[in-house]
Amino acid sequence: MTNHFHSSKTHNGNIRDNNEDNHYCGTHIFAICDGMGGQEAGEFASFSAVNLLPEIDAALPTIPAHKIDELVQEYVTRANNLLCTKMREKSIRMGTTLALVVITEHGIRPYTIGDSRIYDFSGGALRQISEDHTLTQQKVKMGILTPEQARHDRDRHKLTRYLGIFEDEMIIEAEPLPILTLTEHRRILLCSDGLTDMVEDSRIEEIIKTAPITDAAGTLVDEALANGGKDNITCIVIEVLS
Repeated sequence: MTNHFHSSKTHNGNIRDNNEDNHYCGTHIFAICDGMGGQEAGEFASFSAVNLLPEIDAALPTIPAHKIDELVQEYVTRANNLLCTKMREKSIRMGTTLALVVITEHGIRPYTIGDSRIYDFSGGALRQISEDHTLTQQKVKMGILTPEQARHDRDRHKLTRYLGIFEDEMIIEAEPLPILTLTEHRRILLCSDGLTDMVEDSRIEEIIKTAPITDAAGTLVDEALANGGKDNITCIVIEVLS
Protein backbone atom coordinates (compact mmCIF):
# COMPACT_ATOMS: atom_id res chain seq x y z
CA MET A 1 0.00 0.00 0.00
CA THR A 2 1.14 3.53 -0.72
CA ASN A 3 1.30 6.05 2.09
CA HIS A 4 -0.84 9.01 1.08
CA PHE A 5 -3.10 11.63 2.64
CA HIS A 6 -5.49 14.14 1.14
CA SER A 7 -7.84 17.05 1.65
CA SER A 8 -10.74 18.13 -0.55
CA LYS A 9 -13.26 20.96 -0.74
CA THR A 10 -15.98 22.11 -3.12
CA HIS A 11 -17.95 25.37 -3.17
CA ASN A 12 -20.67 26.92 -5.31
CA GLY A 13 -18.64 30.12 -5.67
CA ASN A 14 -19.84 33.65 -5.11
CA ILE A 15 -22.21 33.90 -8.08
CA ARG A 16 -23.78 30.52 -8.84
CA ASP A 17 -26.65 29.08 -6.83
CA ASN A 18 -25.93 25.47 -7.73
CA ASN A 19 -22.78 23.38 -7.89
CA GLU A 20 -22.21 21.39 -11.10
CA ASP A 21 -18.91 19.99 -9.75
CA ASN A 22 -18.68 16.58 -8.13
CA HIS A 23 -15.63 14.81 -6.74
CA TYR A 24 -14.54 11.45 -5.42
CA CYS A 25 -11.86 10.57 -2.88
CA GLY A 26 -11.45 6.82 -2.53
CA THR A 27 -8.76 4.35 -1.56
CA HIS A 28 -6.95 4.29 -4.90
CA ILE A 29 -8.92 6.75 -7.06
CA PHE A 30 -9.33 10.51 -6.78
CA ALA A 31 -11.37 12.43 -9.31
CA ILE A 32 -13.07 15.72 -10.13
CA CYS A 33 -15.90 16.15 -12.64
CA ASP A 34 -17.11 19.60 -13.72
CA GLY A 35 -20.57 19.29 -15.27
CA MET A 36 -21.95 21.24 -18.22
CA GLY A 37 -25.50 21.78 -19.36
CA GLY A 38 -26.79 24.14 -16.72
CA GLN A 39 -28.51 23.49 -13.40
CA GLU A 40 -29.74 19.90 -13.04
CA ALA A 41 -28.23 18.66 -16.30
CA GLY A 42 -24.67 19.58 -15.36
CA GLU A 43 -25.10 18.26 -11.85
CA PHE A 44 -26.52 14.99 -13.21
CA ALA A 45 -23.61 14.59 -15.64
CA SER A 46 -20.86 15.10 -13.07
CA PHE A 47 -22.64 13.06 -10.39
CA SER A 48 -23.28 10.18 -12.79
CA ALA A 49 -19.59 9.99 -13.73
CA VAL A 50 -18.46 10.12 -10.09
CA ASN A 51 -21.11 7.61 -8.99
CA LEU A 52 -19.50 4.86 -11.08
CA LEU A 53 -16.09 5.22 -9.40
CA PRO A 54 -16.56 3.26 -6.13
CA GLU A 55 -17.00 0.05 -8.14
CA ILE A 56 -13.81 0.75 -10.10
CA ASP A 57 -11.93 1.68 -6.92
CA ALA A 58 -12.92 -1.58 -5.26
CA ALA A 59 -11.74 -3.62 -8.26
CA LEU A 60 -8.29 -2.07 -8.49
CA PRO A 61 -6.44 -4.32 -5.99
CA THR A 62 -7.21 -7.32 -8.23
CA ILE A 63 -6.12 -5.62 -11.48
CA PRO A 64 -2.56 -6.15 -12.84
CA ALA A 65 -0.67 -2.91 -13.43
CA HIS A 66 -0.70 -3.35 -17.21
CA LYS A 67 -4.50 -3.57 -17.16
CA ILE A 68 -5.20 -0.31 -15.30
CA ASP A 69 -5.39 1.83 -18.45
CA GLU A 70 -7.90 -0.63 -19.88
CA LEU A 71 -10.00 -0.52 -16.69
CA VAL A 72 -10.07 3.28 -16.73
CA GLN A 73 -11.06 3.31 -20.40
CA GLU A 74 -13.88 0.87 -19.71
CA TYR A 75 -15.10 3.26 -17.00
CA VAL A 76 -14.90 6.23 -19.38
CA THR A 77 -16.92 4.36 -22.01
CA ARG A 78 -19.58 3.40 -19.46
CA ALA A 79 -19.85 6.96 -18.16
CA ASN A 80 -20.05 8.42 -21.65
CA ASN A 81 -22.68 5.90 -22.75
CA LEU A 82 -24.76 6.59 -19.64
CA LEU A 83 -24.83 10.31 -20.41
CA CYS A 84 -25.59 9.76 -24.09
CA THR A 85 -28.50 7.48 -23.20
CA LYS A 86 -29.94 10.09 -20.85
CA MET A 87 -29.55 12.84 -23.46
CA ARG A 88 -31.44 10.79 -26.02
CA GLU A 89 -34.23 10.15 -23.49
CA LYS A 90 -34.55 13.80 -22.46
CA SER A 91 -33.60 15.47 -25.77
CA ILE A 92 -31.02 17.64 -24.03
CA ARG A 93 -27.25 18.12 -24.15
CA MET A 94 -24.96 17.81 -21.16
CA GLY A 95 -21.49 16.67 -20.33
CA THR A 96 -18.69 16.69 -17.81
CA THR A 97 -14.95 17.00 -17.61
CA LEU A 98 -12.85 14.39 -15.83
CA ALA A 99 -9.58 14.72 -13.94
CA LEU A 100 -8.63 11.41 -12.34
CA VAL A 101 -5.62 9.81 -10.70
CA VAL A 102 -5.10 6.19 -9.74
CA ILE A 103 -2.60 5.55 -6.95
CA THR A 104 -1.24 2.04 -6.49
CA GLU A 105 2.04 0.50 -5.42
CA HIS A 106 3.07 0.67 -9.09
CA GLY A 107 2.86 4.47 -9.30
CA ILE A 108 0.49 7.38 -9.83
CA ARG A 109 -1.49 7.27 -13.09
CA PRO A 110 -3.21 10.52 -14.14
CA TYR A 111 -5.96 10.82 -16.76
CA THR A 112 -7.90 13.82 -18.07
CA ILE A 113 -10.79 14.68 -20.35
CA GLY A 114 -11.66 18.36 -20.69
CA ASP A 115 -10.14 21.29 -18.81
CA SER A 116 -10.19 20.18 -15.17
CA ARG A 117 -6.49 20.13 -14.38
CA ILE A 118 -3.93 17.95 -12.66
CA TYR A 119 -0.77 19.49 -11.19
CA ASP A 120 2.31 17.81 -9.70
CA PHE A 121 4.32 19.49 -6.95
CA SER A 122 7.69 17.79 -6.51
CA GLY A 123 11.29 18.90 -6.28
CA GLY A 124 10.11 22.24 -4.92
CA ALA A 125 8.18 23.24 -8.07
CA LEU A 126 4.62 23.01 -9.35
CA ARG A 127 3.90 21.93 -12.91
CA GLN A 128 0.68 21.30 -14.79
CA ILE A 129 0.84 17.74 -16.11
CA SER A 130 -2.54 17.72 -17.84
CA GLU A 131 -3.38 19.52 -21.07
CA ASP A 132 -6.57 21.53 -21.43
CA HIS A 133 -8.80 20.06 -24.11
CA THR A 134 -10.01 23.45 -25.34
CA LEU A 135 -10.00 25.51 -28.53
CA THR A 136 -7.70 27.96 -26.79
CA GLN A 137 -5.10 25.28 -26.03
CA GLN A 138 -5.19 24.25 -29.68
CA LYS A 139 -4.33 27.86 -30.58
CA VAL A 140 -1.41 27.76 -28.14
CA LYS A 141 -0.09 24.53 -29.69
CA MET A 142 -0.36 26.11 -33.14
CA GLY A 143 1.58 29.17 -31.98
CA ILE A 144 -1.37 31.53 -32.48
CA LEU A 145 -1.51 32.45 -28.79
CA THR A 146 1.01 32.63 -25.96
CA PRO A 147 0.13 30.95 -22.64
CA GLU A 148 -0.44 34.40 -21.13
CA GLN A 149 -2.79 35.43 -23.95
CA ALA A 150 -4.61 32.13 -23.51
CA ARG A 151 -5.75 33.11 -20.00
CA HIS A 152 -7.98 35.79 -21.52
CA ASP A 153 -8.98 34.14 -24.80
CA ARG A 154 -12.72 33.94 -25.44
CA ASP A 155 -12.46 30.26 -26.40
CA ARG A 156 -10.72 29.12 -23.22
CA HIS A 157 -13.87 27.32 -21.99
CA LYS A 158 -14.86 25.78 -25.32
CA LEU A 159 -14.04 22.10 -24.83
CA THR A 160 -12.84 19.84 -27.60
CA ARG A 161 -13.27 16.68 -25.51
CA TYR A 162 -15.56 15.75 -22.61
CA LEU A 163 -17.81 12.97 -21.35
CA GLY A 164 -21.17 13.24 -23.08
CA ILE A 165 -20.20 13.12 -26.76
CA PHE A 166 -22.12 10.76 -29.04
CA GLU A 167 -20.11 8.01 -30.75
CA ASP A 168 -20.88 9.34 -34.23
CA GLU A 169 -19.28 12.66 -33.24
CA MET A 170 -16.11 11.38 -31.52
CA ILE A 171 -14.80 8.31 -29.71
CA ILE A 172 -14.00 9.48 -26.19
CA GLU A 173 -10.86 8.14 -24.57
CA ALA A 174 -9.18 9.02 -21.30
CA GLU A 175 -5.83 10.56 -22.04
CA PRO A 176 -3.25 8.62 -19.98
CA LEU A 177 -0.49 10.95 -18.82
CA PRO A 178 3.04 9.81 -17.90
CA ILE A 179 3.12 7.70 -14.75
CA LEU A 180 4.53 9.47 -11.69
CA THR A 181 6.86 7.39 -9.55
CA LEU A 182 6.51 6.80 -5.83
CA THR A 183 10.20 7.39 -5.19
CA GLU A 184 9.77 11.12 -4.61
CA HIS A 185 7.73 12.96 -1.99
CA ARG A 186 5.11 14.86 -3.95
CA ARG A 187 1.73 16.55 -3.81
CA ILE A 188 -0.89 16.15 -6.54
CA LEU A 189 -3.58 18.76 -7.16
CA LEU A 190 -6.81 18.04 -9.03
CA CYS A 191 -9.02 21.07 -9.63
CA SER A 192 -11.91 22.43 -11.65
CA ASP A 193 -11.44 25.62 -13.67
CA GLY A 194 -13.16 27.59 -10.90
CA LEU A 195 -9.75 27.57 -9.22
CA THR A 196 -7.45 28.19 -12.17
CA ASP A 197 -9.59 31.01 -13.59
CA MET A 198 -9.31 32.87 -10.30
CA VAL A 199 -5.84 32.00 -9.00
CA GLU A 200 -2.50 32.27 -10.81
CA ASP A 201 -0.28 29.19 -10.90
CA SER A 202 2.39 31.00 -8.90
CA ARG A 203 -0.03 31.52 -6.02
CA ILE A 204 -1.30 27.95 -6.30
CA GLU A 205 2.31 26.78 -6.01
CA GLU A 206 2.85 28.88 -2.90
CA ILE A 207 -0.21 27.41 -1.19
CA ILE A 208 0.57 23.84 -2.21
CA LYS A 209 4.12 24.27 -0.92
CA THR A 210 3.30 25.79 2.47
CA ALA A 211 -0.19 24.70 3.58
CA PRO A 212 -0.61 21.63 5.79
CA ILE A 213 -2.16 18.83 3.76
CA THR A 214 -5.29 18.96 5.93
CA ASP A 215 -5.83 22.63 4.96
CA ALA A 216 -4.44 22.73 1.42
CA ALA A 217 -7.66 22.17 -0.56
CA GLY A 218 -9.66 24.54 1.62
CA THR A 219 -7.02 27.25 1.39
CA LEU A 220 -7.05 27.05 -2.41
CA VAL A 221 -10.85 27.30 -2.55
CA ASP A 222 -10.81 30.25 -0.14
CA GLU A 223 -8.26 32.00 -2.35
CA ALA A 224 -10.46 31.56 -5.42
CA LEU A 225 -13.45 32.92 -3.48
CA ALA A 226 -11.46 35.94 -2.32
CA ASN A 227 -10.48 36.65 -5.93
CA GLY A 228 -14.07 36.66 -7.18
CA GLY A 229 -15.29 33.05 -7.14
CA LYS A 230 -17.09 33.39 -10.46
CA ASP A 231 -17.60 29.64 -10.92
CA ASN A 232 -17.95 26.47 -8.88
CA ILE A 233 -14.62 25.56 -7.28
CA THR A 234 -13.41 22.07 -6.39
CA CYS A 235 -9.94 21.01 -5.25
CA ILE A 236 -8.35 17.77 -4.13
CA VAL A 237 -4.78 17.81 -2.81
CA ILE A 238 -3.04 14.47 -2.29
CA GLU A 239 0.28 14.09 -0.49
CA VAL A 240 2.17 10.96 -1.47
CA LEU A 241 5.08 10.08 0.80
CA SER A 242 8.12 8.40 -0.72
